[in-house]
Amino acid sequence: MLTTVLVILAVFLFVWVIGLLSYIDMKRRRKSYIHNKFGKVPKAKDWNDTVRNYYDVMEKETGSVDDVTWNDLSLNEVFQRLNHCDTSAGDEILYWRMRRNHMSFEERQIFEQRVRVFGGNEKEREAIESLLCGIGKDDSSYYIPTYMDAVEEYGFRFPWLYRLLQVLLAAAFVLMLVTMSDMAGMVFLGVCAVNLAVYIYLKYRFELELSMVGTVVSLLENARLIAKRKEVETLFPDLKKELSGLKGVIRGERILRNQRAGAVSGDAFGMLADYIMGVTLWQVTTYNKVIRKLAGNTDRYMAVYRMIGELDAAISTASYRKSLPWYCTPEYVEEKAVFMEDVYHPLIADPVANSIELKRSCLITGSNASGKSTFIKAVAVNAILAQSLNTCAARTFRMPEAEVLTSMAVKDDLMAGESYFIREIRYLKRILDHLDESRTMICAIDEILRGTNTGERIRASRAILKYLKDKNCIALVATHDKELTELLGDDYDNYHFSEEIGDHDIAFSYKIMEGPATSQNAIKLLEFAGFPETIIKAAQQ
Repeated sequence: MLTTVLVILAVFLFVWVIGLLSYIDMKRRRKSYIHNKFGKVPKAKDWNDTVRNYYDVMEKETGSVDDVTWNDLSLNEVFQRLNHCDTSAGDEILYWRMRRNHMSFEERQIFEQRVRVFGGNEKEREAIESLLCGIGKDDSSYYIPTYMDAVEEYGFRFPWLYRLLQVLLAAAFVLMLVTMSDMAGMVFLGVCAVNLAVYIYLKYRFELELSMVGTVVSLLENARLIAKRKEVETLFPDLKKELSGLKGVIRGERILRNQRAGAVSGDAFGMLADYIMGVTLWQVTTYNKVIRKLAGNTDRYMAVYRMIGELDAAISTASYRKSLPWYCTPEYVEEKAVFMEDVYHPLIADPVANSIELKRSCLITGSNASGKSTFIKAVAVNAILAQSLNTCAARTFRMPEAEVLTSMAVKDDLMAGESYFIREIRYLKRILDHLDESRTMICAIDEILRGTNTGERIRASRAILKYLKDKNCIALVATHDKELTELLGDDYDNYHFSEEIGDHDIAFSYKIMEGPATSQNAIKLLEFAGFPETIIKAAQQ
């Protein structure tokens, strides 16, 4: 029997040593990862739609970026381009900030101070990021905002049963040590088997909940360490106060963190350690205790969650700024005017910058692929990043506080029975519905009403754009309809993009110029693409 006990103790010791070595290696790799990623373009990843959970549970504010605009501007890709967050809370707060599209003057000052401090203090930033990585972002952690809305409903039933099994395990172990008999050893192993079976059942039945609460308490423990940092005390003065009311939750951190680490590591030793701990049912009883503590402190917990997310998002913004060819912080003006110097789209690796001042709406014409759509997207994207992250891909960017709406990537919806034109007029009508004299709107419209015939398109487009020009709105309208540049010449400024057509190719400058376009390239593009000569001649005639 003594041999059995020694074998069990040896297994525990072996697992502990392997765990220690793995931890040391993890810390080394984490330090290298944190140091190397700052200021670099993040690697492309599959889109994770759960980053929007915090945004979805928050009350939507006036001026928030709607789904149409978000999709038109490919803001999923923009979010991934600038997201260097180490936690799910950071991902969710960063996404929420971009969708919210608004900061008060005081919020903007605080946010800018945080970004500058973490961007300029490498040692402090890397120490904090190491703690943020300890929180991490496994799949279940993105559901925490929804989870906290009804946390009291997630406790395990029959808590007395798990306590009873723990008492039986302890009693069987003591009996085995005292008697050193085979029968006592069999009893002990039998109770271990029952407890392990219970744990495995609960683990797979409530895997999401167990993993999520592991992240919940891990966030609190790491937040407690983060709050001790001098810079954090200054930039997040309320963090310690909110954490002080959650001490009872933090006490369960180590047990649930170990369960979470074993669940997500996937390696054999991590899983073995998890199941050895599972025999004691400590994770189960601690889980129930933590749930009871959280149930009365959800607002306090979400305040900590928000501050950790804001910290992570500020560091990510600092990294994003460093990764850009150049950037500026926006300037805000009272009048309805936008001035941009060397503005570019942040998704373009080798961008061509443009400068423009808009005191009223404008029409932008030009040949196919000349840069019209990219330019108006660049303006709209930077207007959103200005108001959400106080950062613009430009040398200078001045604007009023504004709502941003678009009508660009229109698609028909066969399931809803809507044609392209029906959806397009829905998108345009929503722009009209959001006009507000108390808040400027910046709207980007690409190929207005292209879903209908030329005559009606010109007449209807002219009427809509005439209506917009008298409103508190700056519209950037990309169009191929040169007629509109003549019909609206007194109401809209005209700009264009052009190209140089050679014998065998077309060279685009991607630079915006004053006045309407005078060139066309559609037939030349057919020719360069290798269409039959009969088609080319017929088109020219």
